[in-house]
Amino acid sequence: MYCFTNVKKDVYICKVIESKIIQVFNSSGMSRLDFASKLNISNAVLSHLASGRNKASLDLVIAVLTHFPKINAEWLILNKGEMYKSEIDDREALKLELIGQIQTIVITNQKMTGQLQSFVKTVEELK
Repeated sequence: MYCFTNVKKDVYICKVIESKIIQVFNSSGMSRLDFASKLNISNAVLSHLASGRNKASLDLVIAVLTHFPKINAEWLILNKGEMYKSEIDDREALKLELIGQIQTIVITNQKMTGQLQSFVKTVEELK
């Protein structure tokens, strides 16, 4: 996994981003499983992130900002400002949230299509 860092401060900045993602989780009011599912990561990845075993990937940071559009990107990545954006265009926030939901539906659909194809193949082999 990748981390947003410069060479000298990489460990510190990674830990900040990881702890910020855990703060987003804690403030979300969601279960660990629901939060992980919303970000399209496994519960284990979330646990490893919390324990410091895994570093935050670019995809994970993008998923957090996409699915939680009121989170301030500067706070999450650069440790500047407040957790939530002070002013956000409600239409833009809704647009980002809908894009995140569409992405989740597309990924779920792809997984289900793969499972369905596997079932069809098994049925055909049983004939």
